[in-house]
Amino acid sequence: MSRSALAQAVEANLTAFHVALSEWPEMSLHRGGDRIWTVSQRRFSLCNVLLEAHLDPTDVDAQITRALAPYVALNVNVMWKLGPSTFPADLGDRLLKHGFLVRPTLRGMALDLASLAPAPALLPGFVTREVADPATLDLWRLAVDRGFGWPRYGAEDLTDNLEYFFRPGIDRPFVAYVGALGEEPVASSLVFFGAGVAGIYHVSTVPEHRGRGVGAAITRAPLMEARRRGYRSAILHATEAGYPVYRRLGFEDVCAIGMRLRLCES
Repeated sequence: MSRSALAQAVEANLTAFHVALSEWPEMSLHRGGDRIWTVSQRRFSLCNVLLEAHLDPTDVDAQITRALAPYVALNVNVMWKLGPSTFPADLGDRLLKHGFLVRPTLRGMALDLASLAPAPALLPGFVTREVADPATLDLWRLAVDRGFGWPRYGAEDLTDNLEYFFRPGIDRPFVAYVGALGEEPVASSLVFFGAGVAGIYHVSTVPEHRGRGVGAAITRAPLMEARRRGYRSAILHATEAGYPVYRRLGFEDVCAIGMRLRLCES
């Protein structure tokens, strides 16, 4: 895939991931000519997301106000994600006067899975397990909770969302992994298959085990699953902390994903 095609895939996979998660009955999905959005009564911003905005530049503020209305009515946090296709280009700046805060820009990265770097030496005692049931999903939640340092409801809302897909008869569009040292969950990751690529999400390592190869190991597990399924390309959205890990695995920069967060009234 060309660099421009990979940049489009980064954004398309992100949208497809949120669309897939909106099958959860507690969340609703909406599509308009100017944006895609999900709405829930959960406080966590990843349950309330605006994506792929293409706003009329002559009426941006009014469109932002309309877009915010359902979240203001429910008094929930909301995340607006800005990708390569976002229009107008200064939308991120315009959102600030509507109460949004700037969150760190993520690096959209892509990897040719055929060039995945060899596995590093594993930390003694570290094991990676596929999340296959509510019990292992709860371990995953504990790793996410400590690894990201979100508000406590963040990991709970996210895990409740994922748990829906472990019910009988529901097609699960992702595979999640938890890394453990002994009985302690210390890392998490997830791969979502959509838009023709494997998207890596929710990679975390608890603070006391960072810099020991745990991040690389928990990221490599979903990449190997993607390769086993015949996928040729993987994408992810890297924080500055995770960026060196992904570069060593072979990922390359292809675009940027901006984020603006609006917090609910306490």
